[in-house]
Amino acid sequence: VSTQSTGINKMQASTIIIFLSVLVLGVLSQTPTKPVWPRYFSASVAQHHYNNREPPRFFRWFYDSAKNKDRFDGITEVFGERTWAQVIFDHTIQREYVVLYQPSTVSCYYRNINTTLPKPNLANVEYIGTALIDDLPVYHWIETDRTRGITFQYFETIRYREPKRIDVSNDREGRSETWLFYEFDSCSQDPELYDVPLFIRATCTSF
Repeated sequence: VSTQSTGINKMQASTIIIFLSVLVLGVLSQTPTKPVWPRYFSASVAQHHYNNREPPRFFRWFYDSAKNKDRFDGITEVFGERTWAQVIFDHTIQREYVVLYQPSTVSCYYRNINTTLPKPNLANVEYIGTALIDDLPVYHWIETDRTRGITFQYFETIRYREPKRIDVSNDREGRSETWLFYEFDSCSQDPELYDVPLFIRATCTSF
């Protein structure tokens, strides 16, 4: 009797293991819900341009959808000199402010926004599968606009559903670029980050 019971227990254990394996595979194979672009965040970002000689850019990106503003902090080159720059994009009035900091010197400029920042509408992306970026498991999504020759790829972390990488290629214009997200803080920031101090703004000139 004990021999039969042991055999039955082994069969039951095997059946349970097989069932759990099938269940896990089923969960992993399910298509995740569509990603959503975060409403606010700050992140360390590396931007790589291909098909030209422009060097990679590394900067801190702040975004707040309620204020409808972005801010980039990083090193840039102006008139052959490297300087610290803060760039604020006020999308409500379509104005870009550039504040340059050098030892004992601050200069400020403004113009109409003439660049496009990635605020992707992810409603039409298609799920490709999973991948690894910096050893982190990510979901891989893609959207192709054959009319304009543009391919958009979006990678987000599986655990937190936060952006990890964006690839955009334009076959017609022969351009492509990659945005890599490193340290990511998906919470609201100090609202004053998105405003040029009044005493600096008073010196701003158009460019």
